[in-house]
Amino acid sequence: MKQILIDPSKERRILDLRQLGFRDVQVLGCYVYTHSMTPLPPHDHGEMMEICHLASGQQLYQVEKEEFFLNGGDVLVNYPRERHGTGIQREGRGTLYWMIIKPPRPRHSFLGLSPEESAQLWTLLNPLPKRHFHVKPETRKWLDNVFTLLEDRMPFKQPLNKSDSNDVLLGMNVRSYLLRYLLDLIESAGTGTLPPVSREICLAIDIIKKNDDQFLSMRAIAREVGLSESRFKHRFKDEIGIPPADYQLRHKINLACQMLQKGEATIDITCWLGFSTPQYFTTVFRRYMGITPAEYRKTQHK
Repeated sequence: MKQILIDPSKERRILDLRQLGFRDVQVLGCYVYTHSMTPLPPHDHGEMMEICHLASGQQLYQVEKEEFFLNGGDVLVNYPRERHGTGIQREGRGTLYWMIIKPPRPRHSFLGLSPEESAQLWTLLNPLPKRHFHVKPETRKWLDNVFTLLEDRMPFKQPLNKSDSNDVLLGMNVRSYLLRYLLDLIESAGTGTLPPVSREICLAIDIIKKNDDQFLSMRAIAREVGLSESRFKHRFKDEIGIPPADYQLRHKINLACQMLQKGEATIDITCWLGFSTPQYFTTVFRRYMGITPAEYRKTQHK
């Protein structure tokens, strides 16, 4: 089992900071998926900690035998030697950052801090007061700053040159952004909570789930919950993490997967879930699941 997999692609940007000489924060990655991907198999990172920061979208994760449902703005922390993955769930559409951290050795520096400060920081991180919590939208800017600084140097060919003033300054900036991010996480884990879902948005979700056989307009749902359409869309995305129209489609595709697992015919699913044609159903299914309904059905009967 590989403890760190480096597999960049056009959807996955990965900074292998070890190649620049970093021994604490070893990898920083970011994916932007416009459609769902294959499930993330169970794995662990040995002695290292992984921080997953879902900037947008929704994702179900399993850590050991516990499940966590993340919305946009949520962070989930996987501690050393914990097996984690998405189970049978595919990696969903959205944007996610991940950071893999190696614990500091006794009396050694972590991100440029003194040995004493390094030990204290690791004590605060491992473990955090909560492993699943919500962060402010601006927290991700520290990670974006690291990508902005380093992406034009990829692929990394050698460690930063400590005799080169530009490299020294670059390293200091990278460490400061990473440290600022971790300090924001510590604050959010200690004081922040997962935002509550309001009565209006709970009602909207209930309306969507009770009308599986049709596509409701956002204007109609907004009217039912007593909000203007623009306010409803803003509130829904802010509280749930994705737009309401996207939520409606995800709900229908989740139901479609359950029906396909039971052997229901595509034409019947199309009708029961309110899709106008089997072709449109197949198009939407492929967008979210990455494969056609027929291909998905085959995976369930192997």
